[in-house]
Amino acid sequence: MITTTQLRDFAFFLSNTSRWELEKAGIISPGPSGDTAWKRFNNDFDVFVIKLSAEKLKAMTDMIAGYLQVSEYSREQAAAAARNVA
Repeated sequence: MITTTQLRDFAFFLSNTSRWELEKAGIISPGPSGDTAWKRFNNDFDVFVIKLSAEKLKAMTDMIAGYLQVSEYSREQAAAAARNVA
């Protein structure tokens, strides 16, 4: 089950992921050949995901999972730091 925090983190992932990160992960092609995929990622994410090959879909899920783990870790670290200050 997805939590409200995970949903918010996913929204942050969508709004903060750069083209360079997707290119580096091999999800979209660099340069002009990746223009259509980059536009679709930003404007039609569901179709973008549906059109991914199995290999690229795995890369995307790994990227999202990593982002969500870092977000969770960051929140835990911030909470611990706040407790130490108080």
